[in-house]
Amino acid sequence: MINLERRLQAQITAQNLIIEALLDAVVKSGQLDPRELVTRLEQYVAAPKAVVADPEAVSAVTEEVDAWADMISGRYLEVTDNSPERSLR
Repeated sequence: MINLERRLQAQITAQNLIIEALLDAVVKSGQLDPRELVTRLEQYVAAPKAVVADPEAVSAVTEEVDAWADMISGRYLEVTDNSPERSLR
């Protein structure tokens, strides 16, 4: 089981690296607005979840989505002094 967990963690790490590289490419090329992506992720986090779903699984996914929103926001957006909204870096 430990080998399986290591392999899964390695796959997750590799996928995250690829996702971050693709994200950089599509944002820099103008094909993706990071503000819109963060908004969609935040909407998912705020949305009600199905009652029949496993609460621990829902919580884990919600935390991951929120973490991605934070990462994208921190990398591509900034909060300005005159506005609580995020603006492009």
